Amino acid sequence: MIRKCVLMSVAVAAVLCVSSAAYAQTVDEVVAKNIAAKGGEAKLKAIDTLRQTGTINLQGQTAQIMTAAKRPNLSRQEISIMGTKLTMVFDGTKAWMLNPMVGPDPIEMPAEQAEMIKDQADIDGPLMDYKTKGSTVELVGLEDVDGKKAYHLRISRKGLPPQEVFIDSTTNLDVKAVTVVPGSGTMEVVFSDYRSVDGMMVPFSVKSTAAGMTISELKLDKVEFNVTLPPDTFKIK
Repeated sequence: MIRKCVLMSVAVAAVLCVSSAAYAQTVDEVVAKNIAAKGGEAKLKAIDTLRQTGTINLQGQTAQIMTAAKRPNLSRQEISIMGTKLTMVFDGTKAWMLNPMVGPDPIEMPAEQAEMIKDQADIDGPLMDYKTKGSTVELVGLEDVDGKKAYHLRISRKGLPPQEVFIDSTTNLDVKAVTVVPGSGTMEVVFSDYRSVDGMMVPFSVKSTAAGMTISELKLDKVEFNVTLPPDTFKIK
């Protein structure tokens, strides 16, 4: 009986040690594992251009989508729906939108939206070189996300609202990001269906929700790295 109790105590201690070890991860260890899981710093930083194509469901309407990006922060997004193409461009300084249903001329987007689009154009994402970018990252803890344990990181960024990022403790890949957007409320983005493209892991499914309602569901068909983009890609017209 004593031996059985001792063995049980050892087993419990082992479980507690494993649990403690999971919580003992530092911010930089979690970030390093996340970057390594995505393909590694060298491969990620070798990406100069990016192009993605697929379909996006916008509250019941299905559209074709193309996004392109180029270092350091140029981006273009085209959404084609019901015979109309909506275009958004960040030219390195300003963000523009061209919506034929509104008018024939491009509209400069407000500074707050431009800053967010600029941030989204960052090919590396918010965790790569976060200190150099002037951000701080806090490890909130290990939490349950859809039945899986995930590291909860809180990222505070210059000129942008804080972002909560959840990283799967097994795969070390992003599973969810939550941002409180001024004027829009809480936005939640869920990443899934990771696939390897040129040795880098990419989520081919991205679902966005706000106030518990699905805003969009993106399904990628193709992801291309270091492709040659037309010279006028990051011009609105």
